[in-house]
Amino acid sequence: MAEKGLSPKEFLDTILVPEKESDHICWKCDFFKPVLKGSGFPPADIIGWCKKIHWPHYWCVPEDQVIKKCYAYVKK
Repeated sequence: MAEKGLSPKEFLDTILVPEKESDHICWKCDFFKPVLKGSGFPPADIIGWCKKIHWPHYWCVPEDQVIKKCYAYVKK
């Protein structure tokens, strides 16, 4: 059951813990899907995927290519 006062997206952010965190702009984007903690599938340098760029296929977001600005960015 969802906690009081949280939207469904905010609630998912509390239970879906990402494997890594960085200062990447994608962490604050609505279209970012992070690699979840305990997931052994993705390559080591991938922190998540963008659900907007190159849709319907996800765009991999590597940890070492930090960007500060993105044309597809939408704040959560």
